[in-house]
Amino acid sequence: MTRTSFAERWDLDPARREVLSTIVDGLASAERVIANAEAAKAMLLKAAQDNGLEILAEMGAPSGWILPVRAIAADIAVATNASDRTIRGRMDDAAVLIEQFPATFTALVDGRLSRGHATAVTEEGLRLTDPDARGRYEQLVLERAAGQSPGRLRAIAKAVAEECDPTTIAERHEVAFARRKSWVEAREDGMGVFCLLTGATEARAMQNRATSLAITIHRANRADGASEDERTLDQIRADVVADVMLTGIPSAHVADESGGNALAAIHATVQITIPAATLTGIGDDAAFLAGHGPIDPDTARRLAGGATLWSRLFTDPDTGCLRTVDSYVPTAAQKRFLRARDEHCRLPGCRRPVMRCDLDHTVAHSAGGPTAVTNLAALCWAHHLLKHYGNWTAHHGADGTITWRSPTGRTMHDIPAPVVRFVPSDGVDPPPWDGDPPDF
Repeated sequence: MTRTSFAERWDLDPARREVLSTIVDGLASAERVIANAEAAKAMLLKAAQDNGLEILAEMGAPSGWILPVRAIAADIAVATNASDRTIRGRMDDAAVLIEQFPATFTALVDGRLSRGHATAVTEEGLRLTDPDARGRYEQLVLERAAGQSPGRLRAIAKAVAEECDPTTIAERHEVAFARRKSWVEAREDGMGVFCLLTGATEARAMQNRATSLAITIHRANRADGASEDERTLDQIRADVVADVMLTGIPSAHVADESGGNALAAIHATVQITIPAATLTGIGDDAAFLAGHGPIDPDTARRLAGGATLWSRLFTDPDTGCLRTVDSYVPTAAQKRFLRARDEHCRLPGCRRPVMRCDLDHTVAHSAGGPTAVTNLAALCWAHHLLKHYGNWTAHHGADGTITWRSPTGRTMHDIPAPVVRFVPSDGVDPPPWDGDPPDF
């Protein structure tokens, strides 16, 4: 085959040009169809939220928990394989788009803008609380939207919002600073991102401080002849931040593969499922951190050797069945069993770790429900409320499966994690279910 130099001009023959032109036109048409479908989805989400708010108003008891809305969102979430938190966020986004940016919504309906474009317009325009200023902003942005990608349109929207905003930067910063927070995002392969939203000055100062400490540590190790410290500046900086957060002191020593001294300072209550062979060093199968996912064997072994407030769950290396449950902190056998079985909240789609959940009586204790593992299940606070006040009902099977009935009458089953078998331990003998299933 003769190779063509990039310096040579190339062109399409008429047949290929026609084929590719048809493909491009088809994709552009598909994008317009998708935009129209996104608009229809937004209308349905807003209608669902409106129904919940109407029910709440009819109840005459306003609540920050807006339980009817939460119950409806959970129903949609299960039907669409999403989390109810995600659905509630989409409901809010749909209401903002339709009510506060009607011209943008119309453009989405017509297929002139994609959902990405509409999101850029609404997110940058939400800072404008004055309706007139927001109207001017929307008009100017939409006039400049033609032919722009969502990324470029966001830059335009940001500049137009600044131009239309009647408030000063000092006033806006005060409002924005009130939203400061920290959170964690899970990543693959046992990694996670610790996020901090704070003032730009503080954030830049923290990064500069971490960089300064990292450079000092690197130079000190090199001067001491610690040539085995082959960490990059980014790696040392990450280790310094973890060390300072967890120990108060940055480590000046050469880090091992897991970096810094941060792991040695962890004393939080966590739940980790560790194959027995991994714990003893015979094997290297992944351990599992409840609410996160797999973590590397070395990290699991280090936590096993130094932590005092977590439960060890030993699994059979061949079958994955739960072998034994051990705890450094004395706890009731039933709690140990349920934490091993449930791992997280039992409403379908929710991944809130069991350590942050209530152990709820499926049949209320006040109604005669026994305090037994066949009548107890982990529910996070939000879904605990939904079960009691949100018109969701549950039936607990003898094998741990929970059958849910949503407000719209749809039925779904939540089956516990397959790596665990429902075998009572430490003398816990769950009685068989001796009643008929409820009449759904």
